[in-house]
Amino acid sequence: MYRFSNTVIGFLNLFTLLASIPIIGGGLWLARSSATCETFLQTPLLVIGFVILIISLAGFIGACFHVAWALWFYLFVMLLLIGALLGLTMFGFVVTGGGGGAEVAGRVYREYRLERYSAWLRNWEARNWETIRSCVVGSKAYIFFQKRQSSNNKKKKHFYCNNNPSGTGPK
Repeated sequence: MYRFSNTVIGFLNLFTLLASIPIIGGGLWLARSSATCETFLQTPLLVIGFVILIISLAGFIGACFHVAWALWFYLFVMLLLIGALLGLTMFGFVVTGGGGGAEVAGRVYREYRLERYSAWLRNWEARNWETIRSCVVGSKAYIFFQKRQSSNNKKKKHFYCNNNPSGTGPK
């Protein structure tokens, strides 16, 4: 049984080790761009990729070569990651807790208003509005929605056209 479990852990860590390579490659590919949105994602992608690489390498070495300290390191870091994911999930629920969207007549989507979310999220969005706005305006989605809005003769502006952080949704 010991040999089988080490083999399974070794193969799983080999797969995660190989999966970390495209993540790191994606982070390096984003480094080529000068767009604000893409450089914003570059550092987290590189950090996540290298963390996955190191953890899976420790698990692989510990399982396949019977290195006890590497398996203990792997176990400890995995417990920390599980705790961090639980904390991040709780944080997301707390921040977005009351912000459920309201039904809009004749639409298949819901309308979300910034006032319904937590004060922390509203303040964060207000501080980073120019970056968010430049990302949305610079993307192809902005052109698509702008054409769709003008072709349907819509007079209400949505969040992608507003210049203020508290103006999400139609006015």
